[in-house]
Amino acid sequence: MNRDLTIQHILLDSATRLIPQLFAVVMFAAGGLLLVSVLTPIDPKFMPYVVRWLPLGLVEFSHAIGTASGVLMLFVARGLWERIDTAWYMAMFLFCLAAVVSLTRELAVVPAVLLTICALLLIPCKDAFNRRSNLLSLSINPIWAGLSIATLGVIVWSGFYAYQHVPYAHSMWVHFSYRASASRFLRGLVVMAVTAGLILLYRLFGIARQLPPEPQEEDVERLKTVVAGASNPQAWLALLRDKHILWNDDQTAFIMYGVSGQQWVVMGEPIGPKAEAEALCWQLKELASLSNARLSFYQVSPNLLPLMIDLGLRPYKIGEEAMVDVAAFDLAGKKGYGFRQTIKRFEGLGAEFEVIAPEDVGPQLDRLKAVSDAWLKGKSAKEKSYSLGCFQDDYMRLTPVAVLRVGGEIVAFANLWPTQDRTLLSIDLMRYAPDAPPSTMEYLFLQLIFYTREHGYRYFSLGLAPLAGLRAKPLSSAWPKLASLIWELGGEFYNFEGLRAYKEKFKPDWEPRYFAVPGQEAALVPALMAVVALGGRTPKPMRVTPDDAPA
Repeated sequence: MNRDLTIQHILLDSATRLIPQLFAVVMFAAGGLLLVSVLTPIDPKFMPYVVRWLPLGLVEFSHAIGTASGVLMLFVARGLWERIDTAWYMAMFLFCLAAVVSLTRELAVVPAVLLTICALLLIPCKDAFNRRSNLLSLSINPIWAGLSIATLGVIVWSGFYAYQHVPYAHSMWVHFSYRASASRFLRGLVVMAVTAGLILLYRLFGIARQLPPEPQEEDVERLKTVVAGASNPQAWLALLRDKHILWNDDQTAFIMYGVSGQQWVVMGEPIGPKAEAEALCWQLKELASLSNARLSFYQVSPNLLPLMIDLGLRPYKIGEEAMVDVAAFDLAGKKGYGFRQTIKRFEGLGAEFEVIAPEDVGPQLDRLKAVSDAWLKGKSAKEKSYSLGCFQDDYMRLTPVAVLRVGGEIVAFANLWPTQDRTLLSIDLMRYAPDAPPSTMEYLFLQLIFYTREHGYRYFSLGLAPLAGLRAKPLSSAWPKLASLIWELGGEFYNFEGLRAYKEKFKPDWEPRYFAVPGQEAALVPALMAVVALGGRTPKPMRVTPDDAPA
């Protein structure tokens, strides 16, 4: 029984993929044949009936509409191939319109019936066209563009060849008669050129309009609403205003991405309902193609890999995120001895752990800033952004902040990214004062794990361990070998191995993270350089008051 269901599922999935392509071919062929029909003389056998039953004005009008419809059918065929939902509606309209034109121009019953049948067959296939996208913003495909231009070129050449015996005269442009086929051909060329020109102009101006929008103040207000209800903690990064935001029509989902040269890098995963988020990924891919940019997705989870492959991207593992199962976390036994000693030592120091609500962060900002500045100075570092937060007063007011006090003074803090469904609580900035007691961050992490469990979360994230889990084998591709080499030799610049070992003390579940890029390893290098460049930019200041901060 299960085998039969599997076979049925495979057949249904195959049919769903083939149906759009089949109708695309039919639509393209119908458009070409329609243009041939309207740009050639009316069949002499039907001419007496056309003269008797159809007014000349209707014939001329049908000729012009048929020419424009034929060009549009060539264009819409590409949308059908790409499974665009709006292309399905356009195809239904054009099939029906072409059927009517065939009748009102030359009483062509057989083509009208065939076009009507195509429209009827298309009706039950609506579910196969499930990509929500703008038909007029589709990326330019060289194959489709070349095929369309070649088809139009052959049709125009055939028309000139068919009417080569007709001597040209300026009066032909205004000569209207049932048998003035050459005149209709000339006027048809104008209609064809205008229709194609309008499409091209729209796309040219569309490219200018579709360049990455800069986040505005009103975007922050909308973002806070969506971010507060998100299940992915990385959604909080959108509030930094250092990334461009692509919204869906209902503003229930968005993608945040950075632009560095011709590299468009999405930070994390799209935020919002699954169907809307996937549609945004396709839309952004098309916008990037229109701008001749290379689109990639940074730090995506295994759940998003099927979509990445569908988008034509290749995922490369860049590390692992440490996810502590707080319900299973235990301090008992030998493995918990060091943690128990840390807790005992800080209890002896009178340490106080507190999670400050966003609306109460304001009065503590001066001390938090002092700790942050001292930490940066001690690390000889500067603020970064893009893939993590940076210390800005308004940004810090948006999230809860966990603090550790010793002697009444804040010696360490971490701002938190909560999720509405309470599946995951993650940390963003983690900073401590130079005079903080040893193991300060370890104690803070332990308290955060307890806090996460007490408040009903399933996992606590310790963040990403870069290049963790990448092991080079003899048959491995170039990237794992390079990553392993950096892991082994890059300790002078970044303690990859030490960071991974430190987080391993908390016995987390290690979940891989990927960088999905358009191409082989050679495409990974410029994409990684773009991430570095984006991380070095200073985010725009926000205008957020404590009352605006989401709880």
